Amino acid sequence: MIYLALRHTSPPRFFKGLFASLTKARLVTRYPHAGIVMGGTLYHATLSNGVHSTPFENTGWDLFKIDISEELLLNRFKNVKSAKYDWFSLLAFVLPFRVSVGQWFYCYELVYLMMTGNIPIQRITPEDLLRIAYATHESA
Repeated sequence: MIYLALRHTSPPRFFKGLFASLTKARLVTRYPHAGIVMGGTLYHATLSNGVHSTPFENTGWDLFKIDISEELLLNRFKNVKSAKYDWFSLLAFVLPFRVSVGQWFYCYELVYLMMTGNIPIQRITPEDLLRIAYATHESA
């Protein structure tokens, strides 16, 4: 099974928790972080490590089944693995225009890329990811 994973809790450590709280407040969402879960592994982008994978611990996450080929998702991930975190795109949430580095990703951008195969040209939010997840589930 493959899932869109949306974190609803703030991570430990002061600055990570503060960043999560600011994200939730600015986006008016309950989800400050996103990833894709396949086979016990979480594929995501973080401030400290960029695009990477870690063992998945299902505490503080909401999971939404998606119907996309594991092989396709892994290939898309491999193409951007080790990319840096996209600080510049986050400016689009406070400025009236989008600034981005095409080879860097914040968590929602990475998940969008993995689910659609496209590098986003607009701001991506957790709700955008939920719409895509439900569309993939309905079309399967």
